[in-house]
Amino acid sequence: METLKEHGDSQPMLVKAGPFLHFTAVTDPTHIQTVFRSSKHLSSKPGTLFSLRNLLSSPAHVIPHYDADDSGMAATPRKGSNTEQKDRIHYLQASAVQKLLSGQHLVALSEKFVSVLDRNLASAVSSSEWVEHPDLYAFLQSTVSRSAIESLMGSAILDRHPDLLSQFWEFDYSVPLFLRCLPKWLIPSAYRARSKLLKTVKSWHAHAHENSDCSRTGPQDPEWEPYFGSKLLRRRQEYAIETGWMDADARASEDMGLMFASNGNLLPAVFWFVYEALKDSVLRDSLLREVEPCMDGEGKEKVDIMKLATQPLLQSVYAETLRLRVAIAVTRVSEQNDFNLGGYRVPKGQPVVVFTRPAGLNEDAWRKAGRGGCVKKSLEEFWAERFLVDSRKEEEGQEKRKEFSMEGLAGCWLPYGGGQRMCPGRHFAKNEMIGAFALLFTRYELELLPGGQEPKPDLRWFPIGGLPPVGKVPFRIRKRST
Repeated sequence: METLKEHGDSQPMLVKAGPFLHFTAVTDPTHIQTVFRSSKHLSSKPGTLFSLRNLLSSPAHVIPHYDADDSGMAATPRKGSNTEQKDRIHYLQASAVQKLLSGQHLVALSEKFVSVLDRNLASAVSSSEWVEHPDLYAFLQSTVSRSAIESLMGSAILDRHPDLLSQFWEFDYSVPLFLRCLPKWLIPSAYRARSKLLKTVKSWHAHAHENSDCSRTGPQDPEWEPYFGSKLLRRRQEYAIETGWMDADARASEDMGLMFASNGNLLPAVFWFVYEALKDSVLRDSLLREVEPCMDGEGKEKVDIMKLATQPLLQSVYAETLRLRVAIAVTRVSEQNDFNLGGYRVPKGQPVVVFTRPAGLNEDAWRKAGRGGCVKKSLEEFWAERFLVDSRKEEEGQEKRKEFSMEGLAGCWLPYGGGQRMCPGRHFAKNEMIGAFALLFTRYELELLPGGQEPKPDLRWFPIGGLPPVGKVPFRIRKRST
């Protein structure tokens, strides 16, 4: 990242990472938007293949099928592609998530997550007396992560494999090592952890197929059931089996990848959201004022998650958390022709890599985007109100209101990537983050314990995703008195 800062962002930079890996690094917001607007002509396949081989340990015999799919991610295959519909794996993956994590499916899954998390928190915190915990991040792993897995994947996987969470987080800890392509002899424990988790996922799949039907994804079928969980998981199994070449090992690798994608970034983000609220009582009280009208039912015990996710300050804290605490590298490549990047020629087959963290910290770019108000406070620090602007819907005689706005920031705020391949699970992740905050702070009282050091983001995870904290944050918690 320091090299990128020294180089500046006005032009792409050719990076030679060893004798065989050359890529073009892009940090200029205009160039970034050019990359994302060219989604129809660019592929994310190299990044996918790299992850399949090095992170997910996908069977060698399935990799050529992913590589051979040249049909693109749109509903209509690319011109000239001969890939059969059942083998359009990149499209099948994207379309399943886009459909089944939106609309009524998003509402049902978000409500399921809130319900499960409410239950898990009640189980973890049963006392009205203060109980001290040594590590806030570990507490969230055991409650929020468990709820995310059950919501997506069902309860059977957790019931049959009580140590699933510890298996997953042991694997997750080693992700940076796998992505640096370290060999087994150098990190044997990491390879053992991955193999153990893959075996667990494979066992869960077998049990689920014995007790459920993965083809039950129609309008009349349940949004959630205990064996496969959500319709998304059932659909993933359905199209994978229909290919004929995705065997049990390949499907286990795929769903281990989904487990990582849905937890590895979520937990760091939830941690930083909660930590900022704990650190600043004024912010916490302001956030709770937005939560209060989103609580329904007798005694205000039910969270209206979809209404909650539209509140301006909650959204601003969510966006600011991701801006500052997520660092990913988005990879694209032109497989057909050389790519014109604002007058610069990128050779066919050479990856273009967008690093999101420099864009999120580039004050000049934010000013040029017309968002000078966002940089009144340094982009290097957390500012809860960074994404709030004066409302355009003011009524005469009413106090000025603030509204949440991302206008102009397409090349600056990039925690989910951008373009046609922007993370399709982003709406669910947003609901999980904001919902977790609402449940924690309306049902319980939390306080940081004295003596703890200010946590720093673990840059070992740059540019992989969410940046977890370095060190432990002690806190105490108790049930709120009714």
